[in-house]
Amino acid sequence: MEKIIEACKDLDFSWLPPTIADFTLTVERTADDAGYHLFSYENDKGWRWEALYDKEVEDYTVHVRMPLFEFTDISFVREEVTSYWDGMKARCVEGLTSLLITPEKGFTYAYKNKQLPTWKYEDILPPSIGEFVRDITPDKAIRMINGSYIICEYCRPDDRSGLLLFYNVLRDEFFAELRRHNFPEISHRLDAKTLPKLEQVLREHLEDILMDLAGRL
Repeated sequence: MEKIIEACKDLDFSWLPPTIADFTLTVERTADDAGYHLFSYENDKGWRWEALYDKEVEDYTVHVRMPLFEFTDISFVREEVTSYWDGMKARCVEGLTSLLITPEKGFTYAYKNKQLPTWKYEDILPPSIGEFVRDITPDKAIRMINGSYIICEYCRPDDRSGLLLFYNVLRDEFFAELRRHNFPEISHRLDAKTLPKLEQVLREHLEDILMDLAGRL
């Protein structure tokens, strides 16, 4: 890790904007077992976009951490710090913005064709159910790297427990996963192939699924 810290010691952070929409910058420059953390942007919902050297994969990369899931933005992955930092200067703001602030601008034809961006979901996916708060919606879905979009997330504040609702454009299907203190669980009660069927199973099962989960926390 000493070589990585040495390689990063002269990096200029002054070009980073202090805020991007509702995300606030923190310059870190700290090392731990995960790697060397350079800087991050985080909002009040706990959505975090972080630039770092990942010790496990031995690459400079970007980690995106949400309340119930996390992933790597592979478009930023580089082996060498100079090319990584050049890429950051060129694409940092655009990368965070397109992924987490205005994701609808990158929706694929298949996603749009499913009518999800214009779906009137408010009475089916209410802002909160019990102690679980909705913080992702179908018109602002988060695109993953495996053909899936996370179209809804219900989470508890300060606890990595809740429900993720997915649409996979490759398989053309909806499905859900639960998180119980960050441990994944599968629930097939929300499986569906069409939007009308999804509406049906959500009306029938969503509240019961979340109330059952709350009783096991």
